[in-house]
Amino acid sequence: MRINEPFMSTLLHSEAVKKSVPISGSFELTSKCNFNCPMCYVHGCEAKSELHADEWLSVAEDAKKDGMLFLLLTGGEPLLHPDFDYIYSSLSKKGFVISINTNGSLVKNRIELFKKFPPSRVNLLLYGADAESYKSFCGGCFSDVCEGIEMLKKIGVNVVLNSVFTAKNSEYAADIVRFANQNGLHLNSTAYCYPQIRLNGKTGENTARLSPFDAASCNIAAEKLKFSPEEFERKTKKLLLSKSDTSLSAHEFERVRCRAGRCSFWITSDGKMRPCGMMTVPETEPLNVGFTVAWQELRKKTDAIRLPHECAVCSYRRICPVCAAMCLSETGRFDRKPQYVCDYFNCMRSIAAAETAQGNGDGASVDKLTDGMNCCDYF
Repeated sequence: MRINEPFMSTLLHSEAVKKSVPISGSFELTSKCNFNCPMCYVHGCEAKSELHADEWLSVAEDAKKDGMLFLLLTGGEPLLHPDFDYIYSSLSKKGFVISINTNGSLVKNRIELFKKFPPSRVNLLLYGADAESYKSFCGGCFSDVCEGIEMLKKIGVNVVLNSVFTAKNSEYAADIVRFANQNGLHLNSTAYCYPQIRLNGKTGENTARLSPFDAASCNIAAEKLKFSPEEFERKTKKLLLSKSDTSLSAHEFERVRCRAGRCSFWITSDGKMRPCGMMTVPETEPLNVGFTVAWQELRKKTDAIRLPHECAVCSYRRICPVCAAMCLSETGRFDRKPQYVCDYFNCMRSIAAAETAQGNGDGASVDKLTDGMNCCDYF
């Protein structure tokens, strides 16, 4: 189950996968943004022509007929779309369960709109915890973000904080976690940065990301602050003890097993339908062939994707974060192991082993606890 997702939503998505129903969609309204985050995979690849309001609403209406219920409005910064108010209010009237990804800086200008048509959730991106860290990281105004958070909380909108720890803001990771805790907000955080394949076509590159070890260290440190000692211990032990069951064959694990392209889709600002926003392929064109045909084509193309065999036979395949988007953006292929991800996961397990040993007070070495733990060496 995904963090913060109600059980009913999880159940509906599960049934949608079985029936190939596009129950969940993401509309990337614009690639433009008023921030300049160094690790971003969208900002900077502005499309020559972005969909206008009526095109978005037409796609939404067709998607609704095919079963779309959950809708994420994202970007770039979606609130920068010149027709955002019209698009959002019109979509709200159609009955969709709408979530919004935003950097929060423009929320205060839309608070009356959100009061009239409350989103089910606002995912607010947080990359620092004071004015200086924000200015140095993305050039944004931290006070505007804080004001947006407070205004959303005041009108009863569910706010969830998302953060990505990079080489340029990892020193603020603890401050970000404390900010979330002090404001009573859930924080989803990660130190994994996708390669910016959508920006420049280059695989395996994101100049803002940490080394696998530093990313893992930052991630574990943040988790330790986010959870109680008991919950943190449970999570670290899971990294060490969990192994895949044998109920599914390696063949099943070579196929896409997340929701992307199976019950969910992503439409870019210029109208291309893809399994998720991190991918460049496969894609279809719903505005040219119609939503139903585009979805059916995307579903078939997604079903044909095969992930690396060595990952599919790994004993830790259920807890390793590897996915189709990671494989493609890291290596340029779906069926090639993304070494950075494998190294990152192994470092997570090594650090978790050290934390467990320290907690047990048994003096066990990290080397002893992690001997032979390369995640793709278990067959």
